[in-house]
Amino acid sequence: MQISARIKCSLLAVLVLSGLSAFAQTCQTGDCQQGAISGPFTAAQKAENTASNFSICTSSTCTTGKFGTGIYGIDAQQNIGTQYQFWDKASNFDDNIAVGRTVAGENAQVLEWVDFGSVQAFDKVTGQPIFTFSGGTTAVPQNIDRLWSKSTQPECAENGSGNVPILYDRLDNEFVIPRHVTFTVSGIPHYAWCIAVSSGSDLSSPNTSWYAYEYVLDSVIPCLPSSDNCTTGSLYYYAPDWPRAGTWSSGFYITFDLTDPNDFYRIIGFEACQLDRADIAQGQPSNPMNCSTYMVPPAQEQNLIHSVDVADIDSAAGPPSGEPEYFLATVNPSNVQQGQNGQDWCTSKTTPCTSNQLALFTWGSSGLTGPTFVTVNPYTPGCYDTSALGRETNTICVPEPSTSLKDIQGYGSPPCLWFPTPCVDSLGDRIANRLTYNHLSTTGGPNGEFLTASHVVMESATNNRTGIRYYILQVSNGSASVLLNSGGSSGPPDLEDPNATLFYYMPSAALDKKGNLGITFNSSGPHCSNCSTQPHPALNFSVLPWGETSFAPNTVETRGKADEQNSNSWGEYASTVIDSSNDLTFYGVGEYFDTDETGKGSACNTLPNHCYIWRTRIFRQTYK
Repeated sequence: MQISARIKCSLLAVLVLSGLSAFAQTCQTGDCQQGAISGPFTAAQKAENTASNFSICTSSTCTTGKFGTGIYGIDAQQNIGTQYQFWDKASNFDDNIAVGRTVAGENAQVLEWVDFGSVQAFDKVTGQPIFTFSGGTTAVPQNIDRLWSKSTQPECAENGSGNVPILYDRLDNEFVIPRHVTFTVSGIPHYAWCIAVSSGSDLSSPNTSWYAYEYVLDSVIPCLPSSDNCTTGSLYYYAPDWPRAGTWSSGFYITFDLTDPNDFYRIIGFEACQLDRADIAQGQPSNPMNCSTYMVPPAQEQNLIHSVDVADIDSAAGPPSGEPEYFLATVNPSNVQQGQNGQDWCTSKTTPCTSNQLALFTWGSSGLTGPTFVTVNPYTPGCYDTSALGRETNTICVPEPSTSLKDIQGYGSPPCLWFPTPCVDSLGDRIANRLTYNHLSTTGGPNGEFLTASHVVMESATNNRTGIRYYILQVSNGSASVLLNSGGSSGPPDLEDPNATLFYYMPSAALDKKGNLGITFNSSGPHCSNCSTQPHPALNFSVLPWGETSFAPNTVETRGKADEQNSNSWGEYASTVIDSSNDLTFYGVGEYFDTDETGKGSACNTLPNHCYIWRTRIFRQTYK
């Protein structure tokens, strides 16, 4: 049964207040915010649509070649100026991939997504792109809006958006494209969840189709307090942001932040939802999506826990029967380390603010539960900014060669976001894409269920230099223990520049079936006066072999030749994915530039003055 907006908001207030009294003031360390789970709330399927596959390019330019060390993914320059133009207005690309199975008698592909709405599939043997327009002889990225019906699903079909974490559903051998969209009714923003799945794993087959679904989120997203139970004002709902998705035996699961558009989009909580994977995978009418929220009281906003990632099956074996789905987030530093009540952010300008917690949530027979706090080695989030009140959520400090050296500040000083020269967002206040789940059984190697995660941390208070913290958690029946935790006095170190010069950021970690940990990441650095090659943002890949404490030699997959000078957004979705055919081959994707980005404003809409000329690179490696 759906709950009306008015009843939903009243229930939410009751649950939050009951959470306040139940929590009490016993918290002595870490996160002491009095968060509460509310729900479940439901949203029925509005409509479904079966769409034909994208047109397949069959010319020699699309069918010959061999996938060597890497292939160039979707490039924002691709097909600019044609009627099938791939528009280059996106200030961040949110680039990520999903990798299909290799099956006898079928082709297999890597599916790549970039904002705002474009996909391309690349053959795993030739490395050539395969999607084109009808009758085309060259590959052209395709917009996914056409997968939804304009007559029955106009919210999804006509309101393209970014932030799409694409998946390969190992349980059903299909590709999954989930997204949220914004649409307006009488000038009021509303939101919908859209999901499309392929009928098979071979995207080069004309027999493959797409099942597309839409769910309007009015009944599940909380009403803003200012809207008087979604009845007054120009804004009714908290705005969803930062979506994540995962495949599990009991459904597709998604999360998104809940942000307050009346207060500069402050994050006040997150929402988790379960979708009916079993029916969606078959193109059948689906059960309603079920959602629950985790929010903190207004006096304690913004939430220390946000941007929660969802476990996605990355191994041949799925979870045991009855195993709950897992969700994981970092916990941003609270002021408890300053002798306060731990219900607000740490603001120390001298002693670096630290956290030693991860927040674990689960979704089982009782729905969303948590958080359970997992104690880990202390960390300071990458680019953590205490230079002024309210700036703790700024995570921009990664320099490029075009960054002025005087603008590279130490901890507690204004980072380069507040200066005219460019820096890049480290996204240090959240778990990086992806949260992988592996159920492994090996001789002399890993046995059991594991979650793999990574995020960006501060390595040096002198200049805010960043590195990568990584974890392997062993999980079972909804509980987790730390198996591998970098950055401590013993065990493996963080993944950072051995020369203490480059900043590492935008990681994505995955585990192969032997337990080898692969991490894709970007590196960047300030101008080097005695270097023949400047440290422009580059794409890298490193492997930590199972049972060892040091990484194998780093591979620079592609070295950028230029900087991003007109935006601090690097994107949100680097990917490391294990090939579902052998569970050994790592596939990775990342972004870089060959030409400095300097265009701004209206020039983005005028050819040939391109604002953004992102380049992406897909690569693969097998560690033996």
